[in-house]
Amino acid sequence: MKKTLLLLSTLTLASCNCSTSSTDSANTKDAVMQTDKDFNDYCAKHGQAAAFIKYADSSQISMGENSLPIMGIEKLKESFSKRHDTISKLTWEPSKGEASGDLGYTFGWWKFYTKTAIGKDTIYQGVYVTVWKKQKDGSWKYVLDGGNDTPAHTN
Repeated sequence: MKKTLLLLSTLTLASCNCSTSSTDSANTKDAVMQTDKDFNDYCAKHGQAAAFIKYADSSQISMGENSLPIMGIEKLKESFSKRHDTISKLTWEPSKGEASGDLGYTFGWWKFYTKTAIGKDTIYQGVYVTVWKKQKDGSWKYVLDGGNDTPAHTN
Protein backbone atom coordinates (compact mmCIF):
# COMPACT_ATOMS: atom_id res chain seq x y z
CA MET A 1 0.00 0.00 0.00
CA LYS A 2 2.80 2.43 0.90
CA LYS A 3 4.53 1.66 -2.42
CA THR A 4 1.31 2.43 -4.31
CA LEU A 5 0.87 5.76 -2.48
CA LEU A 6 4.51 6.66 -3.06
CA LEU A 7 4.18 5.81 -6.76
CA LEU A 8 0.97 7.85 -7.09
CA SER A 9 2.56 10.81 -5.31
CA THR A 10 5.62 10.64 -7.54
CA LEU A 11 3.50 10.44 -10.70
CA THR A 12 1.37 13.36 -9.54
CA LEU A 13 4.42 15.52 -8.87
CA ALA A 14 6.02 14.50 -12.17
CA SER A 15 2.89 15.33 -14.14
CA CYS A 16 2.55 18.86 -12.77
CA ASN A 17 4.83 21.57 -14.02
CA CYS A 18 5.90 22.75 -10.59
CA SER A 19 8.68 24.96 -11.97
CA THR A 20 6.29 27.17 -13.94
CA SER A 21 6.21 30.61 -12.39
CA SER A 22 3.48 33.19 -12.80
CA THR A 23 5.89 35.11 -15.07
CA ASP A 24 6.30 32.05 -17.30
CA SER A 25 2.50 31.64 -17.45
CA ALA A 26 2.05 35.32 -18.32
CA ASN A 27 4.71 35.07 -21.04
CA THR A 28 3.05 31.94 -22.43
CA LYS A 29 -0.35 33.64 -22.41
CA ASP A 30 1.13 36.68 -24.17
CA ALA A 31 2.73 34.43 -26.80
CA VAL A 32 -0.59 32.69 -27.51
CA MET A 33 -2.49 35.98 -27.72
CA GLN A 34 0.16 37.44 -30.04
CA THR A 35 0.08 34.33 -32.23
CA ASP A 36 -3.69 34.71 -32.64
CA LYS A 37 -3.23 38.39 -33.62
CA ASP A 38 -0.46 37.45 -36.07
CA PHE A 39 -2.75 34.77 -37.51
CA ASN A 40 -5.42 37.43 -38.16
CA ASP A 41 -2.87 39.78 -39.76
CA TYR A 42 -1.58 36.98 -41.99
CA CYS A 43 -5.16 36.20 -43.03
CA ALA A 44 -5.72 39.85 -44.02
CA LYS A 45 -2.54 39.89 -46.13
CA HIS A 46 -2.53 36.39 -47.65
CA GLY A 47 -6.12 35.17 -47.50
CA GLN A 48 -8.08 32.75 -45.37
CA ALA A 49 -6.79 29.52 -46.92
CA ALA A 50 -3.11 30.45 -46.63
CA ALA A 51 -3.52 31.61 -43.03
CA PHE A 52 -5.51 28.64 -41.77
CA ILE A 53 -3.08 26.20 -43.36
CA LYS A 54 0.05 28.05 -42.13
CA TYR A 55 -1.13 28.24 -38.51
CA ALA A 56 -2.59 24.70 -38.31
CA ASP A 57 -1.00 21.84 -36.41
CA SER A 58 -0.85 18.68 -38.52
CA SER A 59 -3.54 17.12 -36.30
CA GLN A 60 -5.84 20.16 -36.36
CA ILE A 61 -9.61 19.92 -36.02
CA SER A 62 -11.78 22.70 -37.48
CA MET A 63 -15.44 22.93 -36.61
CA GLY A 64 -17.89 24.95 -38.67
CA GLU A 65 -21.60 25.50 -38.57
CA ASN A 66 -23.77 22.89 -40.28
CA SER A 67 -20.77 20.77 -41.27
CA LEU A 68 -18.75 17.85 -40.02
CA PRO A 69 -15.39 18.64 -38.44
CA ILE A 70 -12.36 18.85 -40.72
CA MET A 71 -9.70 16.65 -39.13
CA GLY A 72 -6.03 16.82 -40.08
CA ILE A 73 -3.98 19.21 -42.18
CA GLU A 74 -4.49 17.27 -45.44
CA LYS A 75 -8.29 17.42 -45.10
CA LEU A 76 -7.99 21.13 -44.29
CA LYS A 77 -5.96 21.75 -47.44
CA GLU A 78 -8.48 19.74 -49.45
CA SER A 79 -11.40 21.76 -48.08
CA PHE A 80 -9.72 25.06 -49.00
CA SER A 81 -8.83 23.80 -52.48
CA LYS A 82 -12.57 23.52 -53.20
CA ARG A 83 -13.22 27.18 -52.31
CA HIS A 84 -12.70 29.90 -54.88
CA ASP A 85 -14.08 32.83 -52.94
CA THR A 86 -12.14 36.02 -53.64
CA ILE A 87 -14.75 38.53 -52.46
CA SER A 88 -14.96 37.54 -48.79
CA LYS A 89 -12.85 38.71 -45.90
CA LEU A 90 -12.56 37.17 -42.43
CA THR A 91 -11.20 39.14 -39.48
CA TRP A 92 -11.08 38.41 -35.78
CA GLU A 93 -9.65 39.69 -32.53
CA PRO A 94 -8.93 37.72 -29.40
CA SER A 95 -10.44 39.21 -26.26
CA LYS A 96 -9.34 36.56 -23.78
CA GLY A 97 -6.73 33.87 -23.62
CA GLU A 98 -4.94 31.62 -21.17
CA ALA A 99 -1.99 29.29 -21.48
CA SER A 100 0.15 27.02 -19.38
CA GLY A 101 3.00 24.85 -20.52
CA ASP A 102 2.46 23.70 -24.09
CA LEU A 103 -1.29 24.40 -24.38
CA GLY A 104 -3.36 27.54 -24.50
CA TYR A 105 -6.58 28.95 -25.84
CA THR A 106 -7.90 32.19 -27.23
CA PHE A 107 -11.48 33.41 -27.35
CA GLY A 108 -12.74 36.35 -29.31
CA TRP A 109 -15.03 37.90 -31.88
CA TRP A 110 -14.96 37.38 -35.65
CA LYS A 111 -16.55 39.13 -38.63
CA PHE A 112 -17.00 37.73 -42.10
CA TYR A 113 -17.54 40.26 -44.87
CA THR A 114 -19.04 38.90 -48.10
CA LYS A 115 -21.65 39.49 -50.80
CA THR A 116 -24.93 37.67 -51.23
CA ALA A 117 -25.78 35.88 -54.48
CA ILE A 118 -27.37 39.11 -55.76
CA GLY A 119 -24.33 41.22 -54.85
CA LYS A 120 -25.47 42.81 -51.57
CA ASP A 121 -22.72 43.46 -49.01
CA THR A 122 -23.28 41.30 -45.93
CA ILE A 123 -21.51 40.94 -42.61
CA TYR A 124 -21.79 37.85 -40.43
CA GLN A 125 -20.30 37.88 -36.96
CA GLY A 126 -19.77 35.61 -34.04
CA VAL A 127 -17.45 34.21 -31.42
CA TYR A 128 -14.66 31.69 -31.68
CA VAL A 129 -12.37 29.63 -29.51
CA THR A 130 -9.02 28.32 -30.65
CA VAL A 131 -6.87 25.82 -28.77
CA TRP A 132 -3.13 26.25 -29.35
CA LYS A 133 -0.26 23.80 -28.96
CA LYS A 134 3.37 24.80 -28.66
CA GLN A 135 5.53 23.23 -31.36
CA LYS A 136 9.04 21.81 -30.97
CA ASP A 137 10.46 24.97 -32.60
CA GLY A 138 8.72 27.18 -30.00
CA SER A 139 5.99 28.44 -32.35
CA TRP A 140 2.29 27.95 -31.65
CA LYS A 141 -0.16 26.16 -33.97
CA TYR A 142 -3.86 25.63 -33.49
CA VAL A 143 -5.11 22.11 -32.78
CA LEU A 144 -8.81 22.97 -32.45
CA ASP A 145 -10.73 25.88 -33.93
CA GLY A 146 -14.43 26.58 -33.93
CA GLY A 147 -17.08 29.16 -33.35
CA ASN A 148 -20.61 30.21 -34.07
CA ASP A 149 -22.70 33.14 -35.27
CA THR A 150 -24.01 35.65 -32.74
CA PRO A 151 -26.35 38.65 -32.80
CA ALA A 152 -24.75 42.09 -33.29
CA HIS A 153 -22.60 43.26 -30.39
CA THR A 154 -20.11 45.85 -29.32
CA ASN A 155 -16.90 44.89 -27.54
